[in-house]
Amino acid sequence: MSSSSTTEPRLAFTSLCIWPAYGALPSFDPECLGVLAHFAFSRLNVPIKTNLGRLKFYKERLPLLLSDNDNIHLAAGYEAIVDHCKRSHIDIDEKFQANIADLLALNALVKSTFVPAVLDTFWLDDTYRSSIINIYARSLGGFPLAFFYGKQKTESIKNQFNIIYGDKNFDQTRKSIFEKGKKVLDHLTDVLGTKPFLFGASPTSIDAFVFGYLAPLIHGPASNSALARYASSRKNLCDFVNRILTVYLGDLAKDNDTTDSVSTTIPTTSNEDRLRDKVAVIAVGILTMCAYAYLSGLIRIEINQVE
Repeated sequence: MSSSSTTEPRLAFTSLCIWPAYGALPSFDPECLGVLAHFAFSRLNVPIKTNLGRLKFYKERLPLLLSDNDNIHLAAGYEAIVDHCKRSHIDIDEKFQANIADLLALNALVKSTFVPAVLDTFWLDDTYRSSIINIYARSLGGFPLAFFYGKQKTESIKNQFNIIYGDKNFDQTRKSIFEKGKKVLDHLTDVLGTKPFLFGASPTSIDAFVFGYLAPLIHGPASNSALARYASSRKNLCDFVNRILTVYLGDLAKDNDTTDSVSTTIPTTSNEDRLRDKVAVIAVGILTMCAYAYLSGLIRIEINQVE
């Protein structure tokens, strides 16, 4: 993400930590993709780091913006990083103030209806959840961190959905989330039309946000899901994603393809992943029961020394 221009804006002494690439994507994570697109639209020249340690991948929220030799956390997550850019007087929406109400309304619609549909596909659908976890597992170093990360992520999204939609009929809730996600895709198709971006010839923050969730849906391991097939059937949305990948993030994707941290294949099949999960749960259960039995005195271990 570099340029020969001497007038490009900068965030002083910073680096951006992201989840690594997947295939043609410079990162497989939606928020990381959104930040990368936002930085590219802003012509920000920020060093990108994907060679993090396993525990840092597990503990930190990525994308993560760092300062002062990577010792100070400036912002974590898409929204916080975009807000940090605006506070630093780097705002790609500044010239769209006349349409700011429409921009904010579209952003709220995508966030409240399309994002949950993507998260449901990635983390609550058993068919694709294993593949998603396997991608994250590359950076986490595999079992056991990937196992715990996947469980935590799934439970977090379930709890979030229960709070928002209620938990009386969770299957029906998921169907409703999917249908609303399709309607947003229809709306995005109409809004985009034949324009390069949602609000005309120049990109905005909502373009970066939408791209972040559309790109891994269309080009990720869940590309055969019902939601991904529906998105791929909208030619202008596919062209929108591919245009950003090629024009704005093409060099970054190529650079990432040469690093050791990049994963372009799924390490294990979904059946293998489910079997590993079952073995891990059984092993933890057996160890827990043995520890309880020993501590409660149900079993004792005696060592007799034979002379």
